[in-house]
Amino acid sequence: MLLNKAVKEEKRFTQVEIAKKMNVSPVSVNKWMKDGSPTIDKLPLLCEILDLTPNELFGYNDKKMSKDALVLYKAFLKHPEYQSSVKKLLELIISDIDG
Repeated sequence: MLLNKAVKEEKRFTQVEIAKKMNVSPVSVNKWMKDGSPTIDKLPLLCEILDLTPNELFGYNDKKMSKDALVLYKAFLKHPEYQSSVKKLLELIISDIDG
C-alpha cells in the first residue's frame, strides 16, 4: 500500500492528521502504514483524504484501470444507497482472495 509514500515522501499529511480526519486513532494509521490496510469501510474516506483511487493507494498502476476505477469510485460516492451492499460484496471478494 502506498500510504507510506503519500505520508512520508510526499508529506501530504501526518499520521495524526489522517487519524483525526478519519476519526480513528493514530495507532490505527500507524498499523496501516506498517503491515496492514484499513477496513473496507475506511478505504473511501482514506482515498478521498489522500486524493488517490483505491488502485493508486495499493500500487496498481494500470492507467486505463485507474481511470475506470476513478469513474466507479465517483459513482460509488454519489450513491450512498448502494454503498452498504457494495462494501459487503467487496469484503466477500477480499476474504475469498485472502483464503
